[in-house]
Amino acid sequence: MEYRKYTILFLILIIASLSQSLLGQGIIRGEVLDAENGEVLLGASVFEKETTNGTVTDFDGNFEIKVKGDFPATLVFSYIGYTDLEITVNSTDDLKVELSQDAVTIDIGVEVTGQRVSEKQKAAPLTVESMDLLAIKETASDNFYDGLGAMKGVDLTAAS
Repeated sequence: MEYRKYTILFLILIIASLSQSLLGQGIIRGEVLDAENGEVLLGASVFEKETTNGTVTDFDGNFEIKVKGDFPATLVFSYIGYTDLEITVNSTDDLKVELSQDAVTIDIGVEVTGQRVSEKQKAAPLTVESMDLLAIKETASDNFYDGLGAMKGVDLTAAS
């Protein structure tokens, strides 16, 4: 009889310790969408702030993350080309997160310098090439700049 009391007491202690560790964790589910058009964001990063705990969204934009600490938990959502978003979550309710696009403008300038070549100079025995609108349309290159680079005497340098 005494043995049975200790067994029951031992089981109660195990159940209490397991429930205590499970109470400190919660599973948060939700989906990540584009704020402008409502499309799902495949592969968006979701991680708990100040931890190494994280996940990514699936094909349908859904995620599931088990937070390590107690609530409230701060989740950070990020995706390439979108502004990062921090959300403080107080419960395990499903989330619908909308990320807005991050507008980055790049100042790209194209500078074309050249000489004005007369028709008389073109007729002379010089090697002069010109590229008019028809030649641009008929070039075998992917774009206008590659077509310029294929001309004789033209060195085209592109910086990334």
